[in-house]
Amino acid sequence: MFSVRTTRLCASLALMAGAVLMTSSAAKATPAFAKKEMQKCTYCHVKPGGDRNFRGLYYAANDHSFEKFDNEFEAKVAGVKSDTVGIEAVPTVEVYPPKEYKVAKALNFMMKDINDKPAHLGRYEGKVIMVVNVASKCGNTPQYEALQKLYTKYKDKGLVILGFPANEFGKQEPGTNAEIKEFCTSTYKVTFPMFSKIVVKGEEINPFYKFLTSKKTDEKFAGDIEWNFAKFLINRKGEVIGRIKAGTKPDDASVVEALEKALKPEEKKE
Repeated sequence: MFSVRTTRLCASLALMAGAVLMTSSAAKATPAFAKKEMQKCTYCHVKPGGDRNFRGLYYAANDHSFEKFDNEFEAKVAGVKSDTVGIEAVPTVEVYPPKEYKVAKALNFMMKDINDKPAHLGRYEGKVIMVVNVASKCGNTPQYEALQKLYTKYKDKGLVILGFPANEFGKQEPGTNAEIKEFCTSTYKVTFPMFSKIVVKGEEINPFYKFLTSKKTDEKFAGDIEWNFAKFLINRKGEVIGRIKAGTKPDDASVVEALEKALKPEEKKE
C-alpha cells in the first residue's frame, strides 16, 4: 500500500515539475524573428510578449521583415538612442513608423555597408560628410592614410568620411567586400564607415552617385567621376557644397580649409 501511494505521489510531483518546466520554457521562448536576428525579445518588445518598441513596430509595419532595417537610422527617426532595448527603445515621437520622414535629398538613399547590412545615409544628416570612391590597387590608394588622419582629427567635431569601393577605373578594386575590408583595416587602420562595392559611373551607376554626378540633381558639381578617390563634401544640412579632384590629397591645405569652414558652428542670429 505504502509503495503504491509513494508511486502515485512521485508521479504527481513529476507532472507538476514538468508543468513548471514547460511554463518556464514558454516564458523564455524567443519568437522566430528574434531567433533569426539572434536577439532577445526585448530587442523588439518592451518586455517579451508585451508592447513593441521601435524595432518591433518597424517589423510589424514592414511585412515582418528586417531586410531594409537600419538600426541607427530608425532609432534617429524614433527619437531614441540606437543601443537601447526594451522600454528605453520606445519611440519618443508622436507617430512611428512615420508615413513620411524628411531627409535631405542628397542623403535619402539606402545603401549597404561593407558587411552587406542596410545603411540609410540619412543616419549621417547633421554631420559634415566627405564621400570618396576608393580602390585598393591604385596610385591614389595611399590617400587612405590621410583620410583616416582627417577622420581621427575631426570626427568629434562632426566629420564623417564615407568610403565607396568601385572598380570602374583601371579595374583597381577587384576584391570582394570582405577582402576590401581586410585590406583597409590591416593596411591603413581605417575606422571610418566603409560600404559595399558599387558602380559610380556608366549605365549601372548607383542611384546615390547618379544624384551626385547628374546635372539634374547636382548642377554645380555634376560630371562623371574621373578616377579613384574623387571626393564630394556635404554640409550638416545635407547639401553638396564641394567637389575635390581624385588626385588632390585629403590633407591638402585647400581641403582642410573647406572642411574646417563646414565644421564651424553657425553663428546664432539675434
